[in-house]
Amino acid sequence: MEAYAAAERHFPIYVSSDEEDGHVYSDEFYIPEEVQIQEAIFLSLESSRASAATASSASSSRPAGASRSPQETSPGREGKRKIPPEGGPIESKAKASKRRRFNCAICFERVQVAEKFVVSPCAHAFCKGCIGKYVAGKVAENVAVIGCPDPACEAGFVEMDLCRDIIPPELFDRWNVALCEDLLGDAKFYCPFKDCSAPLLNDGSAKIRESECPHCHRLFCARCRVPWHDGIKCKEFKKLGDDEKGEDDLMLKKLAANKKWQRCPKCRMYVARRSGCLLIKCRCKQYFCYHCASPMNKDTHYCENCKR
Repeated sequence: MEAYAAAERHFPIYVSSDEEDGHVYSDEFYIPEEVQIQEAIFLSLESSRASAATASSASSSRPAGASRSPQETSPGREGKRKIPPEGGPIESKAKASKRRRFNCAICFERVQVAEKFVVSPCAHAFCKGCIGKYVAGKVAENVAVIGCPDPACEAGFVEMDLCRDIIPPELFDRWNVALCEDLLGDAKFYCPFKDCSAPLLNDGSAKIRESECPHCHRLFCARCRVPWHDGIKCKEFKKLGDDEKGEDDLMLKKLAANKKWQRCPKCRMYVARRSGCLLIKCRCKQYFCYHCASPMNKDTHYCENCKR
């Protein structure tokens, strides 16, 4: 049984070709794996011979002097794919991406060209993010005409329309108002009431004093540009101190004028005379004339100013 099993694992090789009849190529015995390998080699040789024969017959049938057409390529080259150089397309894309970038003169970074903002007419280029922050800072300082961010540039300015998509709408509206007010110049002023502060325009068509704010509908003096000082002329109002121009102070001054009270020239307190001469002694120990509020000498009881 052992000899029979060993014999079954060895086979003679039988070769068949066109030139010769089939016969045993070698009388040696091989294992089945070696037989399969050799059969594959012989089949490959047979296919190569057939291809060479076909190519030689085609060349012999072509007329002498005829050139080979581009379609008639070598069989060995058909089906081969050209392998691009290592990192070719990726490297070219990276280089193209680098070429589509620029240096921002504010943040000093390489930025995509799509984020480029060009200031006119100087043509200085910055990124849109830096321009948005620059404009926001200038508008917060109530700057209407915003120049080029380059400190050495005096000709360039940032156009408002180009910033519409890179700054918030609230900031854009505030910038628009500041620009309009700058164009009006000295003809503009604001409502004197702090809870209104609406911008107003003096067209100069007529000289008026008493005017009404179209927003809050309160009266103010168009000449002094303060809340309306009823009973006090503009010249007299301008002589008052800053702490005397309030609404309550003006009401007190109007009451003092009706009651014919006089103010001490030293402490500025109101004094009322019941009877007696014009010489008044204030609680601050200042002597003055009750008629004209000029300082007086207590010994003479005579006012050098009003001659009384």
